[in-house]
Amino acid sequence: MSLIRTLVLGALVLVLAAPARAAPTPAQKEEIAAIAVLLSKAGNFHKNSKFKEATELTKEAQTRFEKLADGADEALVAQLTGLHKRLTAMHAYLELEGVELPELKPLEAAPKGTVPAGGGVSFVKQVLPVLNARCGGCHIRNARGMFSMATYESLMRGPPAGKVIFPGNLKGSDLIVKVEDKEMPPNGAGIPAEELDTLKKWVEQGAKFDGPDPKAQVSTLITGQPSPAAAPTLKVEQATGKETVSFSKDIAPVLAAQCTGCHGNQNPRNNLSLFTFENLLRGGDRGEPLLPGKPADSLLVKKLKGTADGARMPQNQPPLEDAVIAKVEKWIEEGAKFDGFNARQSLAEVAAVAKTFGQTHEELAADRAKLAEDNWRLGMPGIAPQRLETEHFYVIGSLPENVLADVAQKAEAQAPKVATMLKATPEAPLVKGKMALFVFGERYDYGEFGKMVEKRDLPPSWRGHSRYTIVDAYGTVLLTKNMDYSVETLVAQELASMHVASQGRGVPAWFSEGVGRVIASRVATGGDSRVARWDESVPAAIGKMTAADDFLTGKLPPDETDVAAYSFVKYLMGDPRKFQVLLDGLRKGGDFTQLFQQAYGGTPAQAAAVWVRKPPKPSPKRPAK
Repeated sequence: MSLIRTLVLGALVLVLAAPARAAPTPAQKEEIAAIAVLLSKAGNFHKNSKFKEATELTKEAQTRFEKLADGADEALVAQLTGLHKRLTAMHAYLELEGVELPELKPLEAAPKGTVPAGGGVSFVKQVLPVLNARCGGCHIRNARGMFSMATYESLMRGPPAGKVIFPGNLKGSDLIVKVEDKEMPPNGAGIPAEELDTLKKWVEQGAKFDGPDPKAQVSTLITGQPSPAAAPTLKVEQATGKETVSFSKDIAPVLAAQCTGCHGNQNPRNNLSLFTFENLLRGGDRGEPLLPGKPADSLLVKKLKGTADGARMPQNQPPLEDAVIAKVEKWIEEGAKFDGFNARQSLAEVAAVAKTFGQTHEELAADRAKLAEDNWRLGMPGIAPQRLETEHFYVIGSLPENVLADVAQKAEAQAPKVATMLKATPEAPLVKGKMALFVFGERYDYGEFGKMVEKRDLPPSWRGHSRYTIVDAYGTVLLTKNMDYSVETLVAQELASMHVASQGRGVPAWFSEGVGRVIASRVATGGDSRVARWDESVPAAIGKMTAADDFLTGKLPPDETDVAAYSFVKYLMGDPRKFQVLLDGLRKGGDFTQLFQQAYGGTPAQAAAVWVRKPPKPSPKRPAK
């Protein structure tokens, strides 16, 4: 390998490993993350000498990057710098392989428009985002009532009935009057006071234009401008359990499958997103799509039946069956209540969680095996895995079959030990639906899995970790040449954590992780140095806390959070009777917060205030076998 090639490879590895900086708007964040994923996949393909695949992904990443960078202001350019460096590095290395790529343009900020004199309100930066969010569906992307705001010139000209903006005159400006009186937007909810204040100040200051061309489409000025989130007038109401129609089981699957293609989380049609339950309540350009208790008056029902103006929904698809629409009507009639875990989850996730609870152990295990395959393809594209299935695990990895078999055997040997230590119910599966186990032979692959599947950088000290989302459940194992831990201890940790996480309702990550580490400390031998490092790190983690519950509220880095959780849960498990009361209650489907207070006589934060004054002593060292 030539010196130039070696230097470029080193630069590529360093640059591709650097995380992209966050963009200032949610949509830009999502696009930057998507481009970063494409580049990571390209790097992975390149590593395996699959240059054709790497080239195609790099081209797609470049196309999307240049679209995002087009018209970017200085703030956005600063956020895109990291991605531009990654693209530059990928270009350099592929070109060494003889690949021809489109020229990568320099990253530069777009020229600024004329800023209003005296530091006044900016039309481009302040007024346009409000108009786009509140009026865009009817008057920017359409010209309802023969009134178009598609250009500054048409906005100031007004509809045929006459001007709606008179610079310097609030009372004479019909646009301000109608917004102030909540006649516009037509949902009657009005707009936030700070946005109305922005519009009024702009008119008072002369309704000046600070863009490059008053005749240009304002849509060309919107790129990179944050649009205010519509203020929801409806609040999430939790279901009582007496309803005859379940949102998560009956409604969410339909909306996720039939509606989110047009009304998802990126550029939803008419600004109506049905991606989450909160989005559904917020509504779009035409206001809220439902009125709890009034299905006949709800726009959602009217659109599904085809009785509202415009096209029947779902557009360009067969109408929903009458029985399905009837369930939507009944759900709204019963108050449009939410019976999922998190109103900010995607409706697809809400539906998947509801499905999981109704599945048998075998059905869920089959679905999780498919998820494991999907996760592997996402994390390790182009790398064919070995796989095998045991009583408690679905093991998958790129290492030889005999290595996976050895890991599986060691993992299975830990299941009865964990069950005994946690006094698990013998007749119930230790983890309903089994647990996938990903086995990696290289830290790079383990790190890529974290970036691609979990969208995060895994701490360098980790040798594996577990993740439970109700729908998915998996652990990871990193096998290195110089092993400073035992596979048995790591799998016992992950299995115990997974078992606890799958019990009851609302089990926090700190608790399941803490239990897993305490169990690991009890089975650890002298061949696992991780437990000693945890014990040694407890004082430093406590020293960084300004309050005893900082590790409970996400105020510590992941490594230190887990160390503090380990010590705190060891303290909780120091009273076996109280701990068993909590665990038995969770196994009966109870709520963690309520059960914790019943068992320990206070909240986790109150218990942490006692623990932090005198944390448990380090676990005794056990000799290696």
